[in-house]
Amino acid sequence: MDHRNPRAAHLEVIEPAVGDERAARGNLYILVELIGSSPVSNHAVREIQATIELTYYSAGGPVSQVLKQAIADAHEVLRKMNRNSPDIHLQAGIICAAIVQGHLVIASAGPTVAFVATSERLDQFPLDEERFSGTIGGGTEPNVHTYRHIVAGGDVLFLGESEWTLQSDVRTIGGAVVSTSVSNMQDMVMHLRQQGDNVPLLGVLMVFTEEEQGEEELAGAPLPTAVGATPPVHNVPGEGSSGNVTPLRERMGGATPELPSAPTMQHQLTVPSRRPQKDSGQWSKRAFRLFDRPTRWFSNLLHGLLPERKARQEEPIQQPEIPVPEPETSPVDQGQFEPASDPEPQPTMVGPEQVRSEERIQLPAVPGYAPPTPSQGNRRRLIIAIAILIPLLTSAVVGAAFLREGNINQEEGLQLVELADSKLLEVQQALSVDDRATARASLSEAQRYLDEAIVLIGVTDQIQELSEVITTELQELLQVRALYSLDVPLLDYGADAEPQRIVVSNQDIYVLDSGSQAISHYRTNSERTLLEEDNGAILKEGDTVSGVTVGRLVDIAWQPRISGFEDKASLLILDRNNNVFRYNRLDGATHLVLRELSSLGSVGQLGIYNGRLYLADERSDQIFRYTPAGLAYDDPPTAWFDEQVQGDLAGLIAMAIDGDIWLLSEDGTLLRFREGQQLPFSLERIPGLSGLLVDFAMAEHADGMLYLADATDERILVYDKEGRYIQQFVDAEDMALAGLRGLFLDEVTDILYILTKTGLYAHPLPR
Repeated sequence: MDHRNPRAAHLEVIEPAVGDERAARGNLYILVELIGSSPVSNHAVREIQATIELTYYSAGGPVSQVLKQAIADAHEVLRKMNRNSPDIHLQAGIICAAIVQGHLVIASAGPTVAFVATSERLDQFPLDEERFSGTIGGGTEPNVHTYRHIVAGGDVLFLGESEWTLQSDVRTIGGAVVSTSVSNMQDMVMHLRQQGDNVPLLGVLMVFTEEEQGEEELAGAPLPTAVGATPPVHNVPGEGSSGNVTPLRERMGGATPELPSAPTMQHQLTVPSRRPQKDSGQWSKRAFRLFDRPTRWFSNLLHGLLPERKARQEEPIQQPEIPVPEPETSPVDQGQFEPASDPEPQPTMVGPEQVRSEERIQLPAVPGYAPPTPSQGNRRRLIIAIAILIPLLTSAVVGAAFLREGNINQEEGLQLVELADSKLLEVQQALSVDDRATARASLSEAQRYLDEAIVLIGVTDQIQELSEVITTELQELLQVRALYSLDVPLLDYGADAEPQRIVVSNQDIYVLDSGSQAISHYRTNSERTLLEEDNGAILKEGDTVSGVTVGRLVDIAWQPRISGFEDKASLLILDRNNNVFRYNRLDGATHLVLRELSSLGSVGQLGIYNGRLYLADERSDQIFRYTPAGLAYDDPPTAWFDEQVQGDLAGLIAMAIDGDIWLLSEDGTLLRFREGQQLPFSLERIPGLSGLLVDFAMAEHADGMLYLADATDERILVYDKEGRYIQQFVDAEDMALAGLRGLFLDEVTDILYILTKTGLYAHPLPR
């Protein structure tokens, strides 16, 4: 699933940094599959994840037991929400994966799925019959299943929601997981995303790599039980691996190995070794055979022991004195005996005749059992009365405990409602002095108190009334304005499309579709209300331009005409191989030659300002600037960030330039830089500003506005360039802004172009 999808928040990744006290417990990955819909669904997911995280990093005990307890605690949280509010009936499937000191421990309850691929086998967890045996939040306790594995370099882990096995099949998913490596992981992610008719499914794919400190030491060390707690006695059990096994990916051959069909897979594909195992491996193999079916030697041993046992049962209880036998060879599998080169003493089996002939020590006789005399009279009646009263008293105690807990929840819920009501008084006081920022903050606090009260006592009439008041006040304070021209889109997209970027120049519109990996060109009428031309794809992945193969397309930008350097305006296109292509309607697509291109790491964004080309290199955390020279950008690039600036471009999703450089990261942080230095800038906090920001657009002049696309709450937030909140745009119709992807501001016509998962809209800016 694309990270901009609102449901992507159902997957939480916790990887404590070095020095964090939680690092002793390693990494934790939590995937929540919510069943049912409710106004508090997002709140429920956050509560579940927070509960699991708290329990895992604070409770003591073995890792598997702690994960079980964490899921049980999450079950109680969701069940309490369902019980306190009759209108809420949510259930969930949860799968947690903990990676600590070379061990992988997975715990799950409810409908989720995991695949673990090693060089020898592919494991599916949990089994189908276990996955659907119970859910979180229901009336019964969940049945939590666990899986353990000692990880090695090259192992692959996939966690996903149960819909994966419904939209696709085990063979396809398992084949992709088995074929995944560090080098082709991005390709496998795209392959998995294409399964199931491109239905957006939630999953995480991980490849384990060798660590410098050596996995043997980590794998052999005991696992910590909690931060500051005593380690457990037992290590996490794992499955050993043979060093003489041909890798599964090589033997299966090709990127999509031929696995057995789902019914015959039996949830584990074991690959036999090509070479004989060592002695230790033979003994473990022999032990496995004893589990599988008794050998001839084992059967003979049982037959020899049965007569002796029968004879001993017929005799009085005696203690035999067994002599120490002479050294002899030990029996092995299939009744065969092999002479040992260095024999050791072994105990021999003593037959019935030999036992009878040995000297015995007679034990004293044990008196027979005599039942006690039954109670009579008052004593008997008292015992019967006690037996009747015990379950009655137990029920009364349990009922009193539940009643006491309900009373406590009721009191706490009413106190939270009173706090919310008092915050509304603060809102009126702030508005009386025109302090809108304080009023918005108080409304946000009031809504938070109501959310907590709903968890404890459900939705009451008073809570419903206060919630309506808060909503009305927020609408007024946040300056929410409806966009009424989103009823008819300029362009409709199919279900398989993944529109990502949009660039507009006059009547020409260019859209990057990451799903089809193509750049499409459209042309509107002069009023920007209808499409007059649909020229299709002008460039796509795999095309060859000037002898260069186009890689995965990642970004586009518009390059105006540069006097004395470039006489035609063009669209610039960036691919994942750090190649930049140029397109205009006269010349078509051409490759733009850049100096020192090989020195770039991984460029994910490009921008144009005053003829200069800016490339954001995520690997080196640097922005490189090319200045026009000669017939192209012939001069080497210069590093734009100052040497003292520690830039962090990981997770960068959008970049814009107006003299300053603005960077939007995937966590919703918007940063502002000037002349290589970071400026103090932050967006004013408003109630509900916790959604996923996926793109932004802005006017180039200093007094212009910032427009941020909030995909979670399906709205467009408007700020000034000092970070002060101005207003927000919402859809006057239903669902037009669902799946918000990109924005582009045409300052000449004051039209805001809005790109969503299903369509492209052009709307005049409200005045």
